Amino acid sequence: MSEFVARIEREMFGRRRTRAQIWTRRISVAILLMLVPCLIAEIILRASGFQRPQIPMSVQATTNAAAAAALNSRLETDSVVPDRYLLWRLEPAGNIGGIPVNTKGLLGPETLDRPASGTTRLLTLGDSTPALLCRTWPEITEKLVNASIKGRIEVINASVPGYTTEQGLRWFRHLRRLKPHIVLICYGWNDRFPALNLPDKELGARSAVSALMHRMFHRMRLYQYLSAPRDAVVAEDEPTTAQMRVGPRQYERNLIALVTAVRDSGATAVLMTQPAHLTSDSLAHLEQEAFADAGEAVTRRHDEYNRIIRRVAADTQTLLLDVEEEFDRRNKQFLFDPDGIHLAGPGHNHVARLVIGLLRNAGVISGDEFNRIVRLARYDTTAPDKPHAAWALNPSQVQVQTTGTAQVGVIATNTGNTKWLRSDTIKRFGSRTDVKYGGVFIAGHWRTQGATTAPTAISRLPHDILPGESTSQTLTITPPPDAGVYEMEIGLEADGVGPLSALGAEVTTLTVTVTAP
Repeated sequence: MSEFVARIEREMFGRRRTRAQIWTRRISVAILLMLVPCLIAEIILRASGFQRPQIPMSVQATTNAAAAAALNSRLETDSVVPDRYLLWRLEPAGNIGGIPVNTKGLLGPETLDRPASGTTRLLTLGDSTPALLCRTWPEITEKLVNASIKGRIEVINASVPGYTTEQGLRWFRHLRRLKPHIVLICYGWNDRFPALNLPDKELGARSAVSALMHRMFHRMRLYQYLSAPRDAVVAEDEPTTAQMRVGPRQYERNLIALVTAVRDSGATAVLMTQPAHLTSDSLAHLEQEAFADAGEAVTRRHDEYNRIIRRVAADTQTLLLDVEEEFDRRNKQFLFDPDGIHLAGPGHNHVARLVIGLLRNAGVISGDEFNRIVRLARYDTTAPDKPHAAWALNPSQVQVQTTGTAQVGVIATNTGNTKWLRSDTIKRFGSRTDVKYGGVFIAGHWRTQGATTAPTAISRLPHDILPGESTSQTLTITPPPDAGVYEMEIGLEADGVGPLSALGAEVTTLTVTVTAP
């Protein structure tokens, strides 16, 4: 009876819960069970003084946009755009220095998702060193090889100006689908430059969800602890990390991670050292361009990062193309741009030959094929190699009145290995169109106080001049306004390239005596 009464009382006075109420209660309890430990962990982390620097996503977006704008300004293009994860990237259908950006965001023509049968596909991962100049060493490598053994080699240039090893790691995750056979890894200069605001490892968000999480919780110590990159070198272990985009220890870890990622994709990794020609003039140029402080520190850091590349290659048994060592064996005066970092035409040509030698040593091409490539190699003034010249003047001295003009016959003989182009036009060059590039003309400059003036006498070639051929031109000289004895330097120049004397071409001198009428 008592049980029956208790049941009636429960039915009369007990409150019945709906299914929604039951689930609401369960969810609330579950949330509390999660929040309480999180709250305890947050309190402990704050009490212990833990704090990891964080940059709000809005600030990161502003920084990425500013970096992209700076690169666009420097490269005279609009093809560099901000990216949430990569920090910036190349916009498809853009153009960098005369090189088109294809629909995959890669430099050069369109490429298939998979290499053609019988073709060895090389992928270049790098920064501005393999990305800048109208003709770069990845393009030249493919051109030289396929001029002799057509279809054997395909070189994809996935380099992006300003990239570090951290950006390269993220970028390669998108590029694995291209199924390269060999991946050339060429990073280092940007890694050692000052950080954008935090080291690259601490920047970027892989997805919209992770970006939202960062916006909401970046001030929480627990989030800072859990979201920290597991392989990042903390500032306490490497004090310079906070000052550099990728510090030395993180650089080493990134190189190892790149090699591992390339091998996991089924490709062969090749590490490349970075060559340089760091003179007092180039260091001053770097300081002026705000790339880095001038002085021995730049050289020491450069040597340190190249040593890391060599060490990683040895420790991971990875192929090494020691470009710096090969460049140091030669006269580097004509191989670099004024900053001592970026390559001039002869520098790009030399790296292309080194890569072809690597392919021979790796068994990709045979010794006979290599010899045929070398024998059939052709260069022109869009990417000069050895643009040497011999000169003859008739007369070798002229006399002219200040109110008159004089003419001198000039015979220029092509004694190098580079064809002098009469003219060449690139339809699109960054944000410009129909840009003259590589067309050669003979130019006369007055020498004054150890320097030369702008060209005052110009004669364009009548046709292309092959190695071994000569051209005869007439220069019309307008004298300075004051009487005296002057020297005119006569040499070759190429549109968009500049004086070929900067790349090793010889010049000649004409003595001009100017008299009063």
